Amino acid sequence: MKSFVWPLATLLTLLFIAMPAGAQSIPAASLTPAWPASEAAHLSPRDAQLLTLARATLEGNLISGRAWAPYRGVMPALGNYRGIWNWDSAFHAVGISHWDTALARDQIRILFDKQLPSGALPDVIWENGTMVTDFTKPPVMAWAVAVVDHRHPEAPRRDEFLRDLYPKLVKLTAFWERERGGNSDGLFFYAGTDPGDESGWDDSIRWDTGYKTAKDDSKRLWAIDLNCYMVSNYRAIAYIAGRLALPEDEAKWAGKAQELADRINARLWDDKLGFYIDRDRTSGKPGPALSPAGFMPLFVHIAPPDRAKRVALLAADAKKFFPGMPTAAYDTPGYRSGAYWRGPFWLNASYFALKGLRDSGSPELASQMRETLLNWIAADKTALWEYYDSRSGKGAGAKTFGWSAVFTEEFVLDWDNDAVTWLF
Repeated sequence: MKSFVWPLATLLTLLFIAMPAGAQSIPAASLTPAWPASEAAHLSPRDAQLLTLARATLEGNLISGRAWAPYRGVMPALGNYRGIWNWDSAFHAVGISHWDTALARDQIRILFDKQLPSGALPDVIWENGTMVTDFTKPPVMAWAVAVVDHRHPEAPRRDEFLRDLYPKLVKLTAFWERERGGNSDGLFFYAGTDPGDESGWDDSIRWDTGYKTAKDDSKRLWAIDLNCYMVSNYRAIAYIAGRLALPEDEAKWAGKAQELADRINARLWDDKLGFYIDRDRTSGKPGPALSPAGFMPLFVHIAPPDRAKRVALLAADAKKFFPGMPTAAYDTPGYRSGAYWRGPFWLNASYFALKGLRDSGSPELASQMRETLLNWIAADKTALWEYYDSRSGKGAGAKTFGWSAVFTEEFVLDWDNDAVTWLF
């Protein structure tokens, strides 16, 4: 047991020493000590060490700041990202909820306290209080709220938290429906001043051929990941409505989820490719690249079994996604194994894809790919990197990256259960 506690303290010390001037760390003594040591007996040494590093990473990125007081915020990576990011905070909440529900809730409240009149959430809240508001980030907050609530049913003030967030989540959903295609198209697209940045896949090959720079909504992609996030969003809000004893609302949101799932299967499936795709909302043509986003219908459990089997064939294809789940298929023109979103693997996209494969009938393939990724991640015992080369496994980008820590936890702890997918 001591072997798992000692590295946590050491790593936290190193992280706090490296903290940039101006950041105020939260004393380690105020943090819950029992996790992940409480999990160690059930894990391999590799996975126990990964959990220790994951918690150290998230707590090392935890600082106080006037811009988001009175809440305690987790930055993506100290020294690289001096602020609180939108979907990063949702992911941080999911990871932190394993051991600290109150801190997990803080990550969500920070963003909703800055909700814009349109209903959108800011992309970034900088440490000096300024914000990026001309685009947002994918709608994963409702899912995060539901996971945080469901993870620890004994947590205090559950209903108060949900009652406060519910109308704000409804307002956020209305923004996506009104301004990102839901009402007009029945499917959703990324927009704002930079649709690539709004997607979170900043310079991905998915946004080549003008989609990243287009200012006119006539040149947009119905993005497969976004539409699946909206299925998740609707189902999460239905869950919250049920928890708040709002049966009519619960039925309404569940109905919206099913209607959108049906449209995804009707319009974003490519039968020739055997894969789910981004599709141009004007021309109907497929987007520029196949990516892990095409596995998202498996993660949210809306892919029919025959289609899930065909999708798995591409996962197993060394010319496409095997073994490193690159952010663009290996044979994509312009693929580069270590270049930001143009070919490396990122843990969030990889977890959603592989968990979807596991849950939809390909557990052996998914587990094999999971082992490849975890072995690559574990090769560096000192840091969880922002992203990883999808051929060599070498870490790149920012060190001590928050959502890499989160999805390392999820790969280890929420792989053989439905802790983050029971909604589906």
